[in-house]
Amino acid sequence: MPIWVRLSKLPMEWMVSDLLWSIGGMLGRMCKVDPITENQARGRFARICVEIDITKPLLGSLSIEDRSIRVEYESLGLICFKCGRFGHCKENCRDGIVETVQEEVMCDNQIGTDKEASPFGPWLLVSYGK
Repeated sequence: MPIWVRLSKLPMEWMVSDLLWSIGGMLGRMCKVDPITENQARGRFARICVEIDITKPLLGSLSIEDRSIRVEYESLGLICFKCGRFGHCKENCRDGIVETVQEEVMCDNQIGTDKEASPFGPWLLVSYGK
């Protein structure tokens, strides 16, 4: 499914077409780069369209050259914050319980016992200002 993705906290020198295509390839199959991003007219984030397998958990961030790049998804209304998949909410999640426990252990080993270390949450969705 093609989805518009925002890459936040991306250095301005990385907002070039070739590099954005490479970064998008880490998420799925690249479709296109937003023309405004490509012209470097947007400074807060880069916007790319990526074809993503929505049967797999979404990525909330990418690690590139020791930098954490935040990944936000546009127009995805229903994401489970337990398993990270599209199409249901955490209250209706059937398979997220085992995965969440495994991911919490992995996050605890890497980051510490911070409860906000969960890889899934509302930050995956783009919030539009009023």
